[in-house]
Amino acid sequence: MSLASRPRPRVVWTYEDYRTLPDDRNRYEVIDGELLMTPAPSTTHQRVSKRLERMLQELEDTGIAVVYHAPIDVIFSPTSVVQPDIVVVMTERQGIITERGIEGPPHIVIEILSPSSRSADLHSKRKLYSSQGVSEYWIADPETHTVEVLELTQDGYRSRVLCRPGGRIDSGIVRAELPVDEVFRP
Repeated sequence: MSLASRPRPRVVWTYEDYRTLPDDRNRYEVIDGELLMTPAPSTTHQRVSKRLERMLQELEDTGIAVVYHAPIDVIFSPTSVVQPDIVVVMTERQGIITERGIEGPPHIVIEILSPSSRSADLHSKRKLYSSQGVSEYWIADPETHTVEVLELTQDGYRSRVLCRPGGRIDSGIVRAELPVDEVFRP
């Protein structure tokens, strides 16, 4: 076998490697030891994120939970560190919140689909969040104006509900009125 045809050894990225990356204004995540880069979100993505966070703010104001928005590190292991769009940690599990970030599974993770993150959000992150014990995974899709709420079962995630325009976001954890139309209005 010639040198040119030998497979290159896989580099396994860790949280410590990730922390030493220079600040180039990109968002990086490490999933199963693989470094992934996500470009800056679009204005639509930012608008949806801001609205969802505002709707969830009541949880924090009443002491029920803490709500964070990106960028914040969710550290599942030395080789799996992600920056979800929004993270909700209920009061009873606030011990996982440290100076480094959130070290363990939050109750709710919300990702807003965009062309650059769609595949990772629907596949590798869904698998990661399920395997790490994230109770609910919300996937907000600005193209279809829907929010799918996935809930964790013994067999992985199952769709609790696909929330459509005219409806409300139905969570098994959060008891709040979250109108879908308000999330996606222009």
